Amino acid sequence: MGKGITLFLVDGVPDGRIAAELFNWTGKAFKIPRNQLSASQDRAELRKAGIYLLLGRDDADPDSERVYVGEAEDVFRRLLQHRDKDFWTEAVAVVSKDENLNKAHAKFLEFRTHEAIELAGRASLENGNTPTCPVISELEQAVMSDFFENLQLLVSTLGFKGFEPLVKSEQRAERAFQLKGPRGASARVVVTNEGVVVLEGSHAAGAVVPSAPPLLRAKRNELIETGTLAKAEDGSLVFTKDHLFGSPSAAADIVLGRSANGRTELKDASGVSLKEHEEAEQGDSTHEVGDA
Repeated sequence: MGKGITLFLVDGVPDGRIAAELFNWTGKAFKIPRNQLSASQDRAELRKAGIYLLLGRDDADPDSERVYVGEAEDVFRRLLQHRDKDFWTEAVAVVSKDENLNKAHAKFLEFRTHEAIELAGRASLENGNTPTCPVISELEQAVMSDFFENLQLLVSTLGFKGFEPLVKSEQRAERAFQLKGPRGASARVVVTNEGVVVLEGSHAAGAVVPSAPPLLRAKRNELIETGTLAKAEDGSLVFTKDHLFGSPSAAADIVLGRSANGRTELKDASGVSLKEHEEAEQGDSTHEVGDA
């Protein structure tokens, strides 16, 4: 089912503060750039109980998100106290528009948020201690679990991707393409809404061809330095974790060690390329429109 979300640009610009609400829901989320935190002191909603996420990037691996999850009875006051943490560049806070969210509810939401991010395995958690689940009634658990589902939706809409794994389990089993070549290259790749993901355990060519462009060489070296690619016993490079690429060709370049057209190189178990799949789907859509 569709969802109705309103976004209010508090400062009138897309990279400023954003207030977000989900139609017919009591929660409200705020996205606040770090350098706009002091300007938010007059927002009464942020003085309520709620949870917050401090978001940043890993200096050693710019592709990875870093996140700290916390809760407070006065969210804004707690955010000010976290200025001593250097890594974060923006905060997302979630509160209730009514007065029914208390300290125990906030701790439950903190626990569920931390748990979901840890399970997805996509973002690096900066919490020194794992939040514990508070003792609340069965009714409160049901209400807060529903609140949490909407919280995930709203926070994800504001740009945080850490609640969902790069690839869902059913995609690994049913929708993986193969990418093979010389020098040990053999990878499983899944096309997602964000790009393409090379799955953990896939192998990239152990060396690049002499004609490989400098940018390709630099990207492979970066993946080696961050530990995403490691030397395998057969001389190839193995992916130590799932890795997202912006396009099929970007993935194919790294795996094959040469410039490549990923849409023709990626093939399913029957040898049908990604390009052929896309053209077949486009043809089906055109046919349906014509019939209508």
